[in-house]
Amino acid sequence: MDYGLDFANTGDEGRRVLLVAAVFPPTGGPGVQRSVKFAKYLPDFGWMPTVWATEHIGDLPHDSTLLDGLPETVEIHRWRPRYGGCTRRRVQYGHNANQGFSSRLVDAFDRRLRNTRRSSSLPDDHASWARASVDPLCRLIEKKRIDVIYSTFSPASNHLLGLTLRRKTGLPWVADFRDLWTDDYRYHEESGKRRQAHHDLEKEILETADAVIGVTERQTAILAAHVPSQQDKFSTITNGYDPNDFAVKHTPLKKETFVLAHVGRFDRWRTSEALFEGLARFVKGLGAQRDRFILRAVGHVGGHLHDDAHATQARCEFTGYASHSRAVGEMCSADALLLGVPDGPNADSVIPAKLFEYLASGRPILVVGPEGGECERIVRDTGAGLAVTFEPDTIAEALGTMFLVWQSGKEMAGCPHDRLAPFNRVDLTGRLASVFDELSVAHATVGRPWHGHMEVCAP
Repeated sequence: MDYGLDFANTGDEGRRVLLVAAVFPPTGGPGVQRSVKFAKYLPDFGWMPTVWATEHIGDLPHDSTLLDGLPETVEIHRWRPRYGGCTRRRVQYGHNANQGFSSRLVDAFDRRLRNTRRSSSLPDDHASWARASVDPLCRLIEKKRIDVIYSTFSPASNHLLGLTLRRKTGLPWVADFRDLWTDDYRYHEESGKRRQAHHDLEKEILETADAVIGVTERQTAILAAHVPSQQDKFSTITNGYDPNDFAVKHTPLKKETFVLAHVGRFDRWRTSEALFEGLARFVKGLGAQRDRFILRAVGHVGGHLHDDAHATQARCEFTGYASHSRAVGEMCSADALLLGVPDGPNADSVIPAKLFEYLASGRPILVVGPEGGECERIVRDTGAGLAVTFEPDTIAEALGTMFLVWQSGKEMAGCPHDRLAPFNRVDLTGRLASVFDELSVAHATVGRPWHGHMEVCAP
């Protein structure tokens, strides 16, 4: 079958890694940062990345600046998913939605279609993309002489594809978890059959992968607990910051207002009633000076959160989605930065990726999250600001402390530059390259052969 893709070998020196990342720039959002930065710096460590992604996903932002600095040697192949069911559903609605008896037929068809898609979309809506990618990827792997396969979660279909390719080719496979899956605080699946299918596939991935990477020590331990007999293959590589993104220095302007900025998605997972109640108490306590405080949300703001923010009586500014380069500028120009950490099962293991860019900005950070969480630990260890729990009075007091320091004409300290070293994206990529090195050497020593064709595995 002709997939219309150019798989000619470029002859570039170095070993080759296939990066399976369905969502990849110019598609934007926080989830792409890890993949694109690895792709950017892996060539510095002798690994030439070939990226396998989807085309742009309609409900995610577009940000071409995320590709800035990506070496020309990085190949990006975009395989278009074919969701025939979605198209048919839209067509049926378009012609029949308000036509009496016909609309009831459409409703019945739509229910059957949803059920069919739900049963065939395990583990998620990218499953058909993953399955359709297998044959062209096997051709690419052979043409490019790929040495290692890397896939990143989420979506889980990235790992479904990695698992299938591992079995078909025998190549070493690294499964990277940017987030937890079935142990995640957001995981909610009503269907018992689907929950069981997710758990089974997750365990199969963790058992089969040659190396598994988590983004925090706590999350790595949670993943490793699923396969206690294989602890040695689990390691942690945190997210980080790219020093090149901070090459242009920004400093807060001397102004009459104190700007508390939240940069990134501002949604129900990252906020709480306690946060808004704390803000309201702080603003009330400002009295006549309340106009000197601005809550600035840079990025997507979910649903009713506009109303929740305005209800605090704070002056609010909402910029909408901002390019990554602009977002960095907003971080560096704010007087302080707000980081909301979620609550729920294992939420204390979460470190939002933007925390590391907050640290690199040098601005003071206010973390609102669970007691003893990873974010609290990092902010306190680096001296980057304040960390409080979900208690309105404590939140209001912390905001008051920051405001008083600003009002006095002083500058509250952020993360010192000499404490950023563990979070440099270049060095973190070097650690990933070391994982590839070890697997590549072991694979060459064992000399496992190409396995040839086999049926695509469905969970």
